[in-house]
Amino acid sequence: MGLFNRKKPPVSVVYVAKATDPDAPDQTITLRNDSEVGLRPVLRFVAVDPYGRELPNVEVGTVLGIDRGAVVAPPGASAVDVLHFHGMGARQVRHVQVQVEAMEQVDLDGVVAPVEAVMIDLEEHATLDPTEFWGIGLVNRNEVPISVGVTLVEYEERRGDDPRQAVDAVTLEGTVDIASQSHEVVWLPEDVRGRFHGVLAHVVVPWTGPRDPDPEPI
Repeated sequence: MGLFNRKKPPVSVVYVAKATDPDAPDQTITLRNDSEVGLRPVLRFVAVDPYGRELPNVEVGTVLGIDRGAVVAPPGASAVDVLHFHGMGARQVRHVQVQVEAMEQVDLDGVVAPVEAVMIDLEEHATLDPTEFWGIGLVNRNEVPISVGVTLVEYEERRGDDPRQAVDAVTLEGTVDIASQSHEVVWLPEDVRGRFHGVLAHVVVPWTGPRDPDPEPI
């Protein structure tokens, strides 16, 4: 494990303020990892308006935590997170400046593809309609089993042509274990059905940062 200090890995980051599909999530950030190793990024964001001017009073948050090392990108694959904006000028955000603050190499034990997650209805058909969103279909295309975290995202109602803001997110308790080359279905609790508009799933990797210091001898 370690940081890339001498040579930057082949990484690209793309922000999409408004999805082309009106039912798809807005404010997404996608990190593409074209290296041969798994990566745990820590990204920093500066919000800018349609004219490229910085919005100093706008705070940028993330749903999954790509700004604090909580998201990993398998080699040759992408990792996706959703941004949300707060403060004076938040409605004017149309782009973000991205700074890679850290990029840690992680051992994913053979994982080379991200988990695929789709909203499904009662008949296990893919849907983008929140009223039909009763479960989550998860697909593991890797040759190894994976543990997956699942987060539901709620968006505000559309406001004209403005990108929709994420107003709430709930991560399901525990993780979902998926065998190699297989799929799983997770049904939502009744009290959250119809409330959320999107789902994010990510491969869970144990934290490998510095351990807590040993206690001082007595």
